Amino acid sequence: MKRTCSRIVLLLSLSCGVAIAAPYPNEFAHGITVHPDDIHPLIEIAIPDAVYQHATRADLADVRVFNANESVVPHALCPSPTSTHPDIESVVLPVFELQATRAKGEGARIDVNAPGGVAVRIESDQKDGEVPASSQTQAHVIDAREASGALRSIQFEWQSPDNASEVHVRIEASDDLDGWRTVVAASTLVRLERDGQHLRRQRIPLPEQRYSYLRVARTDRGPALQISGVIAERVPAPVPIDPLWVTSNALPPEDNVLIFDSGRIAPITHARLKLPAQNTSVRVEIASRNDPQQAWVQRWSGEVYSIDANGTQRESAPAQFASTSDRYWRVTYIAPSTPLNPPPSLALGYHPARLRFLAQGDGPFTLAFGSRRAEPAPAQHCNSLLSDVSVADLEGYMATGTTGAMRVLGGATALEPKPKKTPLKQIILWVVLAGGTALLVAMALSLLKRVRVDQPTG
Repeated sequence: MKRTCSRIVLLLSLSCGVAIAAPYPNEFAHGITVHPDDIHPLIEIAIPDAVYQHATRADLADVRVFNANESVVPHALCPSPTSTHPDIESVVLPVFELQATRAKGEGARIDVNAPGGVAVRIESDQKDGEVPASSQTQAHVIDAREASGALRSIQFEWQSPDNASEVHVRIEASDDLDGWRTVVAASTLVRLERDGQHLRRQRIPLPEQRYSYLRVARTDRGPALQISGVIAERVPAPVPIDPLWVTSNALPPEDNVLIFDSGRIAPITHARLKLPAQNTSVRVEIASRNDPQQAWVQRWSGEVYSIDANGTQRESAPAQFASTSDRYWRVTYIAPSTPLNPPPSLALGYHPARLRFLAQGDGPFTLAFGSRRAEPAPAQHCNSLLSDVSVADLEGYMATGTTGAMRVLGGATALEPKPKKTPLKQIILWVVLAGGTALLVAMALSLLKRVRVDQPTG
């Protein structure tokens, strides 16, 4: 009997282990095939819109990746970029000598002579013989006005009249050639030569921002530098990436407000109201909620317009707000605006997250989603896969993937909640009680048998 009880407990333990084991594809409602575009350890794709339409959780914890052998492979979710950063560009900037000349009995005069006859003169009432507050007898001014975008460094072609191989400089900035502020308090330029070999330090990093004018002055008491050219590193402004736009389904209006169902749990960040006619303007408030029983949360309010300007259609910019995965949306007219007939439509925009997974096992791979039966996957950070590999190396280890059409895996059955589990302690208690009862019955039967055997026959 004891052996029997032990076997029952062991079988129950094994069955509990099966319940928390890795899921199978048929535990998910739908799937999408992913074909790697190249042979790399990591594959990354943008989450298809179908996943947001059929997933049951906003955190996408009901998403898995399976290989061709239906084994789960590690994956992580990465935020989608909202803008691109163009390559750093080099731009040649004009440089001018800044000369301080002083006639006897007169104040100081600084002339900046630019090509094309442009001249800038800065005069001061400083008397002859006085020492300037910032000892600058000669410097160079760099005109950075035409360099669109922020600058992050400048590189000099320079020489020193005293043939010094190391000089110390300071860099200041100005918006009007009048007031100056220090942006690089101290830096060093180096020119070394030996046996035909050269060692140069010509580049000086700058705080990344836009500049109008830069002034370079030597600070080590040596003669002014001879600067023949300046090349700056320009950082172009980021280029926004358009969101993915989806049209919401209009629901019956409520009390002169428009109600929409997005049909997905995507991370919505933009909204665009499509007006039914040209030269129309309304003021509206946009709100959302995730469940019809919840209170509405305001996301944006303002004017929406659409006009025809000399044959060119012009519309107001889309509304932008913090990311929300709410499914239901409401548009309310703000007085004095009146409801439009026909009513406008609502488009919602979002940047889909990126799914990164390890190409473990044979492909093609299956992106499975939509489940109330599989245990939620623990959230993994974007860089949790190959976490000790540098960002530069990760790019070399990664390939993109091509996604196919959505197909049915477990279907509607995967969306049905699993039966509630009986707690393991309760199961063991039942087993112990049943085993104890069986043991008592066996003992009683054995005792009864002995009594019958020992009883004298009449």
